[in-house]
Amino acid sequence: MRVAAAAAILGTVLVASPRSQTTGNAPTSDSLERAFSQNGRIRMDLSAGEYHISGSTDNRIRLAWSVRDADQLPRVRARADVRDRDANITTDGPNNRGLKVTIQVPERSGLYVRLTAGDLRIEDIRGDKDIELHAGDARIDVGRAEDYHSVDASVWAGGLQAAPFHVFKDGLFRSFDWSGKGPYRLHARLKAGDLRLYSKGAERQ
Repeated sequence: MRVAAAAAILGTVLVASPRSQTTGNAPTSDSLERAFSQNGRIRMDLSAGEYHISGSTDNRIRLAWSVRDADQLPRVRARADVRDRDANITTDGPNNRGLKVTIQVPERSGLYVRLTAGDLRIEDIRGDKDIELHAGDARIDVGRAEDYHSVDASVWAGGLQAAPFHVFKDGLFRSFDWSGKGPYRLHARLKAGDLRLYSKGAERQ
């Protein structure tokens, strides 16, 4: 990495489940989950850390997080508020303390993600994607180029690779726009770091 409680209407605010890993007698990880249907919209406001967001065939949202030091775990706050077909996921934790978070969502979901800083990987999710982070590295599996009607991506300082759209740039203020006939929209912006848009399916071939 370059840089590293009210109930919701028609839903509930999730708290950590008792499933945790421990070092000695103190836990270093925890998790939560909630039912959520396909083709919903998911907003994520994430604090600095390392994140892996992936799609699943299950109609569930699952979060799991860990820290290096057990005394930092109580400082991590993670929640998922669900209202009909909309979900809000937020995390807050100690900066530069090795926070790692995995998030599973239904594979057909619209994503809105804002990350302060860190490493971000998104894969196996089909739908609109609106992704921004200030500093770090971002790898986004976009699937097929023909799935999108509008694509724009930019990096203020760093590298921009988008093989499905035949774009490879490096340096300052790099960006591109692309138009197609698919159903989805993609917006990705990174201030400092490396942004890579790729097709996981193509890499397997």
